[in-house]
Amino acid sequence: MILNWIRRKKQARGHDVHSPFAYQLITDVIHEKHGYNVFSDIEEILSDYHIETSHQQLHHLSYRLVKHFKPQSVLEIESGKGINTLYICAADENIRCRCFEENKQESILAENLIIGNKNKNIRLIDEIDDSDKYDAIFVYLNTFPIDIEILLSMSTNNTFWVLTGIGSGDGKRFWKRIVKDKRVRVTFDLKDIGIAVLNESYHKENYLV
Repeated sequence: MILNWIRRKKQARGHDVHSPFAYQLITDVIHEKHGYNVFSDIEEILSDYHIETSHQQLHHLSYRLVKHFKPQSVLEIESGKGINTLYICAADENIRCRCFEENKQESILAENLIIGNKNKNIRLIDEIDDSDKYDAIFVYLNTFPIDIEILLSMSTNNTFWVLTGIGSGDGKRFWKRIVKDKRVRVTFDLKDIGIAVLNESYHKENYLV
């Protein structure tokens, strides 16, 4: 545990990270300190709908990841009230986002939030079609179990995943399987959030950041 703590402290600053891709993602995206005006804009929208959020790290990170990777199609699994959806889509007005939410009450709130902001590229879906392909997949493991084979079936070589809830329980066990899977090339462990990159041109590596 102590060794992991030391490794996390070093790699969070980019130390001992030899991959230019990983170094840039850690220093310029994951730990970027720059604030964006759009964050305040979204906070005002949420305030108008009387919606509170406690996942600011995830929301801001999602925005930065989309700006960096520039995915054109995104799938959110268990998208909740649609809060993170706003951050994802704010990074690119042309992005196509599909949101799956089992909880009907949450889905209704998300629909009101999305329709109210007139984003035609966001669509709520009733079921997941694993034959569709996405450039990015966001999964909230706290509430929804998912199989790695299903994620892979909806991915291409350029897809990245963002998984929330990897710090404990089933989410932690699922994340360990992802880190070990050779088909997932680079992983970034942010304690409760995991980022997985599939591009086979990268060497297999896991970073604690």
